[in-house]
Parts: sequence; structure tokens; C-alpha cells
Amino acid sequence: MWTNWKKTQVLPFSCVSYTATNLDFTSHLTGLIRNAMWEEHLKASKTSMHVDTVHESLSQASGDGYFEMGLDEGEHGSGCTVSSDATAESCEEAGEELIQIKKVFWVYCIQVNKDLSQFASCVVLTDNLLAVFQIPHQELTGNRQSVTGNMENVLTVPFIEIEAVGFDVPETCLSLKLKTSDTYWYFLSDSQNLKEIYSCLNMFNSAVKNSSSAQEFINQLLESHQLTDGDTVVKGAFAAHLLNLAEVAPCNQQIHSFPTDSSSEAKNSPYSDILSFTWQSETHQDPVYVPCLLFLTPSQLCIMKVDFVALTKKAKTLEEKRWVELIQIPLASVLLHPKQGCSSSTQPAGAFRDGHVLELMTRLKFVTAVFVLPHDKFLFLSLFSQLRASLQDVKTIAFFKVKKCHGSIKSCPLSPTMTRRTLKSSPQGLQRPHLTLSLLYPSDPLIQKLTDENQCPFHLSVSPSLHFLTGLKGNDLVEFFYNSVAEVENEEIKHLLWSSVVFYKAPDVEITACIMLSTKAVYFVLHDSAAQLGDQSLVWDWKPSDHEKRDFLHSYCFTIKLNDLQSVNVGLFDQYFRVAGPSADHIISCLTRDSYSTHAFIQQLMSVLSFLAKTPSPEPVEQDFYTEFGNKSTGKMENYELVHSSRVKFIYPSEEEIGDLTYIVAEKMGDLANLHAYNILLYVLAFQVCRSKSTTSEGQHLLHPKTLILTGSDLFLFDEDYVSYPLPDFAKEPPKRDKYRLTDARRIRDLDRVLMGYQTYPQALTFVFDDLESPDLLCNLTMDHFASEFNTSGMKTRTGSVDKEVQWCIFVPGSDSREKLISLLARQWELLCSRELPLELTG
Repeated sequence: MWTNWKKTQVLPFSCVSYTATNLDFTSHLTGLIRNAMWEEHLKASKTSMHVDTVHESLSQASGDGYFEMGLDEGEHGSGCTVSSDATAESCEEAGEELIQIKKVFWVYCIQVNKDLSQFASCVVLTDNLLAVFQIPHQELTGNRQSVTGNMENVLTVPFIEIEAVGFDVPETCLSLKLKTSDTYWYFLSDSQNLKEIYSCLNMFNSAVKNSSSAQEFINQLLESHQLTDGDTVVKGAFAAHLLNLAEVAPCNQQIHSFPTDSSSEAKNSPYSDILSFTWQSETHQDPVYVPCLLFLTPSQLCIMKVDFVALTKKAKTLEEKRWVELIQIPLASVLLHPKQGCSSSTQPAGAFRDGHVLELMTRLKFVTAVFVLPHDKFLFLSLFSQLRASLQDVKTIAFFKVKKCHGSIKSCPLSPTMTRRTLKSSPQGLQRPHLTLSLLYPSDPLIQKLTDENQCPFHLSVSPSLHFLTGLKGNDLVEFFYNSVAEVENEEIKHLLWSSVVFYKAPDVEITACIMLSTKAVYFVLHDSAAQLGDQSLVWDWKPSDHEKRDFLHSYCFTIKLNDLQSVNVGLFDQYFRVAGPSADHIISCLTRDSYSTHAFIQQLMSVLSFLAKTPSPEPVEQDFYTEFGNKSTGKMENYELVHSSRVKFIYPSEEEIGDLTYIVAEKMGDLANLHAYNILLYVLAFQVCRSKSTTSEGQHLLHPKTLILTGSDLFLFDEDYVSYPLPDFAKEPPKRDKYRLTDARRIRDLDRVLMGYQTYPQALTFVFDDLESPDLLCNLTMDHFASEFNTSGMKTRTGSVDKEVQWCIFVPGSDSREKLISLLARQWELLCSRELPLELTG
């Protein structure tokens, strides 16, 4: 955490309470302005008197033909006395002029001439004067009296002496140029202050630059930099120093100076492009960090780096040199440091850190943002959290393996002094949200329930972050949710489920997810492969150092707010469920492959939705004859659809869906005339186990998702689209593939035996079929019976002169589904073959 406030220029909180309505402060400013005018008059009078003295001496020398030192000295001394008296009189007259302060603005000033300097400043506007006061840097953390009492005047000028004023960066950076100087002044403040300054100076100066909006300026930069536009509505603008503490804290060996033609090393670095420029001042030994401008849009963090020296040269020479760089970073990949705000202090360094410093994670590194304006840190945090929570995309989350120091109130209590100071320094309405007592101290039964539910099935692939999550128990699991996942204020985690998920936009990809259900949202903490879904693979495709490997983990999360939830479709035999929101981004199927897990989640979801029960719908409009009498209730749940009090629809499989599936099976078998023979006894989501052919993963097995269907006479394996059906309301065309695609079918009477055990894959079932040709069996797969032991389709074949065998190695994750499959299959085999099904246990 950056705590060295002495090396970073900011505008302190203690200044902003002084306004033009404070009579004591305006009286103090009036005195400073009068002193500045007196000094200016004195300087001008001395210069004028010196010129007159030189002219008089030259005149006497030319008239007398000789030069007397004593006489000249006496005249010179007499002239000085007269000059001082005259100057005092003129300055006294000037001081008697009425100075009425109209406006007072606190801004961050960057002054560019031959050198670049920057400082916190106070801009004062009177009826006809502009005055700029500098706050000494060593006073930035002092009390209000010391800060305002030591202000130094650096500019006092009549409005008529201003040559040009305008927005070089609209609504964010205001520039000013005087007629009598080559110095350029750049003011950074909030848009309202800058607009007021601009408006006041515009009344007295005709040479005012045209000002566009920040939105237009950003759009022009995006076009010129050939960057993606997307949703670029500017929601907020902030000025901040962006630092890399790894480079800044130990030493200043690496300096990201203003770009030159030789800065190839900086260009090649994937990280240096987002850090602040530095300027080596002639008057300071240490380099000066020049603030960047941060723009928040609904989906992007735009970092604008302004080269103020190049901007000044452009204004002087009209040379079209690029003076601004724009970097776009997806907001989904920007997040707060997991240990943000771990410690607090009432010392000056602590006050500086709490009010101005924010640690972010973006691109590949930690970036420390030092906000130069008061309140900007809190405004940025509030807007950033709001925009990030509203993102309808896969987002990055981060956490440390070590316990976060301020995970709970008990671990890091704040002192009363710190609490009062934080609340006073925060803008109204932006206090940090507080959890209720029940959320801070969840009940022991709830903690134990979540711990029991945090059991990831062994067949699911987990990334390092998910593996770490599976090891969390008790309060650590609850704290992980609140610190790294939760986005809504005062929400309570109620249920946890491990499952595979399939997104509507990627129906062919199964991703392991830890599903966390709270009272406000459903959170999907995803496997690292989810980076492909959110276009973040390039952002986070990196190999952290050993230290980062030990402490830091990152993962991905997708959120569906319960207020956005519209419907829940429960799959056949409760093998999966699909949650759907208002768009394609909000449609996700959860493949539990276990009826108990599906039932438990649906019950918990209904329970939390009851807390969000919406007001009743208004009375329907008068219906016509066909509407009123054509849809009569039959006493049964129409289409097996239950409308919850929260208006979320829970849609269960109907008899028609079972009939449609029966028809599809009969059609695939080419036996529609004998439809009743294909009544479905069991539908289960399973995996077909295949041996990997890769040399690097020799001996490992691959799991291919399959839908296994048992009828009275046959076993079927299908590839199924679990997420595209039923079609959502916004779908304009059917999906590219059918819901069911037959991959293999076998008669139950051809089943020779069933192998159970761990020989091939833990808890897998191996069905051994006699591969007999039958005219009434349609198998549209080309089988190679002379292939290796396991072919690509996962079927083990055995050839010989007498018989041929085909083996299905099937893994059914749900224990109840597995037992039901064996029981029903054994019963049907016994009915067809008049003897018991041979079951063999393997080692």
C-alpha cells in the first residue's frame, strides 16, 4: 500500500470546506490578493524608475562632457527615495480598491513553461481578477488553519490579460494562457468547478476555445486509436497517479517518462502503458508523477495519459503531435486488491492512504491509484462497484490464500476516531455499506450446512482457485463469499452447489462451477476456462511469480440478480435445471446429474424468492370472447408451470415432453408403428468413459457427456443440447443443432453382463453387449471392431472367431440414479431373457 504522502501531490480534504461563503477565509484571501498586487506594483515601479534613471544619466553625460561619480550617486539615492514613496502611494491606492471575491475553487494545477511543476491550488475569481494560490506540499496533511495560512500567491492577473482559455480534455482539464507569458496553466477538478471557471472567464474573454463534451472527445480518441467502442457512455471522470509499487517503493530506477522515440522498452512492456508518466524537474531531485485521467463507462475503464509538455508545444507551434494516449481495459477484468483497506491509522500517512490511495488489479499486476482530488476515491469506488455489479458478463474475482485481515468486524475493529474521521471525509450517501448483525454472525446450523454442501464431486475438473475454495470450511467459507463474491448490500448466502454449467452462448462447453445462492443473487464461481467466455484470456494469460503463486489466486464469476430472474426450467427426471433472465447472457443450464441436488436447489431458490415477492399485477384488461372462454382451467397445472409469488416461472417437464422424446426414440429406430414399445423408463445424464490417446496423459480417461435413455427393450446414448431448449422468447430462429442426436443404441436382450467397480473408472458401469446383427436395430454409427481396446467413441470391442463384444463404459454421477438404472435394467433383462442379469464386481 502506497503511504508515502510526501512524494505524491494531492489536493487535501481539509481545503474543500473553505468556500466563498466563509467570511474569515475570503477576508484572508482579500489580504493575500492585496499583498500580491502591492508586490506587483512595487516591482513595476522599480523597473520603471530604473529605466528613467538610466535615461537621465545618459542625458547629463552627453551635455556636460564629463561624469561625476559622487553627484551621480547622490542623484541615484535621491531617486530611490522618491521612487519608494511614489510606489507606496500607488500601492496604497491600489490596495484601497474594493476586492470582492465571487468564487473560490480548489483544483489541482499543472504549470508548464520550460519546466513542469504541479501543486494543489486555490483558484479565486473576483469581479475582474483571477488569482491562483499554491498550497505548500509539506502542509498537505496539516490542519486546515496551517494549510490555508501558508498559501502562496503564484498568479494574480486581470481577466483582460488572459489570452485563451478552454478545455483540452472536455469537462476534466481546463487550460489557461496569458498574453504576457509563455506559461500554460492546466486545472484539474470536477466538471462543475471547471465549467464555472470557464463560464466566468468566457464573459470577459473572446478568445475562448470551443468546448466539446467528454463523450465526444472519448469517441474521437477511440476512433483515432482504432479501439473498440462498445458501450462508451462516460459515467465518471477522475484524476489519479497510477503507480507500480514494485518499482516505486524500493528505488526509482525505472522511470516511465514522457514518451520519446527511444522508449521502445516501455512500448514492449505489457504493463508500463497504464502507468503514469513521470517528469524529471530541474528544481527537484526526484521525478514528478503526472496524473492520468480515468474514465468509467458501463463496460470499460479508459485510462487517458496526457503529455502536458507535448500539449504545450502543440499549442505554441500548432504541430500535430500526439499528446494523449488512451488505453481501454474491460471493467470485468479490473478489481480491487483483495486486501484493500486491511489497516487503518490516524497518523498523517494513514489519513493520506485512507483518503486518496486505492489498490487495483488490472492486466497483469497490482496498480496503486493515488487520487489527486478529495472525495474522488470514494466516488470512484461507489461508481466502480455499481458498474461492475451491473455487468452482464463473466467477471474476474480475486482472493488471497491467507486470511484477509478485515474479513470480519471481530478481526479488525476500527477506533472511534478513525470511524468519525472516515465518515466526515466521505461524501454524503457514500458511506461504506454495513452488514446487519445476522449477516456478521450467521447461525451455526447455516455455517454447518454450507460446509456440508461444499463438497465438489470428484469427476469435476477444478482449477487452483476452485480447489482452494473446496477446502474452505465454516466461517472461512462465509467470509470468502462476502469478501470476494458478494455484490449486493445486506445479502446472506443460503445455499451452495457444485455442478457443471452450460452457457446459452456456448452450448458445447461444460464448465465446472460453484453455485452460491444468496438472498439477492445467484453467483457462479467458474473454472479458469470461463476466460474464453468473457474475452479475458489475453488479459489473464500469465504466469505469476512464486510469491504470487503462494498468496494470490484469481477466478471468474457470473452473476444473475434474483430481480432479473424470469424462469426456471427443470429437466427430465430432475437431472438438471436452467435459469433464464432477460437476455441470452442470463441463460445457464446447471447439469447436476442428480435429482436430489436439483430438488434441494429449487427449494432453496423458492425460499429466497419469497423474500422478494413482488406486488400483484394490475387487474387484466377486459378480455374478448376467445380469450375468456378458450383457456379454461382444467384443475391441473397448465403446462406444469408454477408462477411463484415473485413472478418467476418454474416450468416442469410435461407429459407431452416425455411423449415427444418417445417419438424421437421410435423415429431414430425407424419403428413409429410400434410407438408403445419405446416408453421411457429412465432418463439419466451420464458420462461415457474413454481412454485418452494423448501420450502426455497416457492412462487417463476422458468423460464425454451423454444422455442415457432406458426403454422397455433398448438402451440409447444421445448427445443432448441442454441449454437451447425450450426456445427463449427472444430467439428468432431455431438452434443450429437438434436437441437430441443419437450416437448409439443397443437391445437389452443383447446385454451379456454388467461389470461394476473401479477397474476402468471409479463407480463406472461397463455394459458388455453381444454385437449381433439385427434387422430391427438401427445403429447409425460405423464401428471399427478391429480398433484398439477403447475406440474414440468409448466402446471397448473384442473380436474372435466365435463372438464379438461391444462394451459401454458409463459413469453415472448420481448414486440414486445409478442404483435405479441397475435395478430397472435388471428387471427388464429378466423379463426379456427369463433369468437374472449377471453382475460382476471388479477390483
